[in-house]
Amino acid sequence: MNTQWMVKTYGDPLSAIRRFVGAVWLHSNLDGMLVPLHGTETIDSKARILNDPGQLTRVNPFKPLMICNAAKFVAELAQERPDGRFGAILRPCEMRTLIEMVNHHAFQIDNLLTICLDCLGTLPADEHQWRAERKGSIARLTLEALQFVRQGGIVPFCYRSACQMCLSSEASKADLNIGVLGLPVRQYILVTARNEVVAKRFQLDTIADSEADPALVAQRERLLIKLAAQHNRIRERITRSLVSSLPTDVDQVVNMLEICGKCQACLEVCPICYVDFPRRGGDGRYLPDDVARWLISCAGCGMCEQVCPHHLPLNAIFGHIREQLIESEGGTLCHSLK
Repeated sequence: MNTQWMVKTYGDPLSAIRRFVGAVWLHSNLDGMLVPLHGTETIDSKARILNDPGQLTRVNPFKPLMICNAAKFVAELAQERPDGRFGAILRPCEMRTLIEMVNHHAFQIDNLLTICLDCLGTLPADEHQWRAERKGSIARLTLEALQFVRQGGIVPFCYRSACQMCLSSEASKADLNIGVLGLPVRQYILVTARNEVVAKRFQLDTIADSEADPALVAQRERLLIKLAAQHNRIRERITRSLVSSLPTDVDQVVNMLEICGKCQACLEVCPICYVDFPRRGGDGRYLPDDVARWLISCAGCGMCEQVCPHHLPLNAIFGHIREQLIESEGGTLCHSLK
C-alpha cells in the first residue's frame, strides 16, 4: 500500500487536521490523546489529555509557542497507564526526544499512536504574547503562520534560538506524519505513514482523499532542504560568535554545571533527564559518562536555554558538544544519534 496521501483542506488546514486526527482516533479506539491546546494563556500551551474526539476543536499544533517538551508527558502517561491506548500529537523535536527516551530503556510505547507535524517555529513567550495581542488573538497569529507555510514561515529571526538552529523541521519518525511546509495548505496537506503496515492499519486509502502528488512531495522536500541549510548557517554563525567561550569537551561541561552550583534548572526541565538523570560521583561532581549520555541524546528542543536563570546559550553549547561526541568514539554511548 502507498505510504503518502493527500488530505483536502477546503481552505482551512487546521480544521482538516483536526478532522483527520479525529478519524484516526475513532479508527484506533483510543482511550485518549495527548495534544497541544489552542488556549489563550501561556500555561494552556502545555499538552493535555483529551478523552473525547469531539474535543479536538481545541487542538492547535501550530501555535507558535513552546514552553515545555511534551515527550515528558508521554513518559508520565506510559508510567501511570501502561496498559492504556493513547495517541500523542508532537512537534519534530518532541518526537526525536521521545525516541531517545525510549532508547534509554525508560519505558515502552507499543500502545502509543504517534502523530508528528511539521514545525513552523516558535516564539519566546514575551514575543508570542506581544504578537498575539497585536493580532487580536492566538487564532489569528496561527493563521498568519499558516499563510506563509509554503515559503517556510514568517519572522524566523524572531523565533527561539533553538528553532532558528533546528536542522529538521520535518514531521518524521512517527506512526503518522503530517506535512505542511512548502505545500498549498489551503488545498492539501500531506500525510505520510511510517511504513505500509501502518498505512494499511489506519486505512489511509479511505481516510485520506487521494494518493500524494509527486510534484507536491518534491516541492516540500526542496523547501525542507532549503530550511535546513538556512538553519545550519545560523547555527554556524552563532557557534563562531561563541567559540572563545564554548566548552571543548564533556569535562568542561561538567565544570560549567559545577559553577552553576545548586541550580539544576536545565537538567530538571530536560525530558531526557526525567528518565536518566546524570549521577554524581563520590567527589560530588557529575559523572562525565552520564553527562555525555545526556548530551548525545539532546534533540535540540531548547527547553534548557529557556529556563536558564543566567540566560546562557545552552542550545548552542550543548549542540556543539553533541556534534563532537557523535564524531568521536563517544557517539556509541547511545542509539539513534542523528
